[in-house]
Amino acid sequence: MGKNYFKPSNYEIENALKEVLRYDGGIFVGDNYTTKDHGDYIEINIDADNDKGHVSYDLYFDEDGNLKDWKKHR
Repeated sequence: MGKNYFKPSNYEIENALKEVLRYDGGIFVGDNYTTKDHGDYIEINIDADNDKGHVSYDLYFDEDGNLKDWKKHR
């Protein structure tokens, strides 16, 4: 596995605490996914069987909290 391999279901509390500091508390860890609040969008990382261990998408919401757009995260 490569150096950047990340599988959300293997996420540890230490990783989550580092991310909380980095994203000002806007992180949520689920069973097989994590979300990160970037302000203008939410990044979601979902377990996958690929070289990275996950797939990521950027989710954009309107003022009412409805999903209005999504893009594959780079």
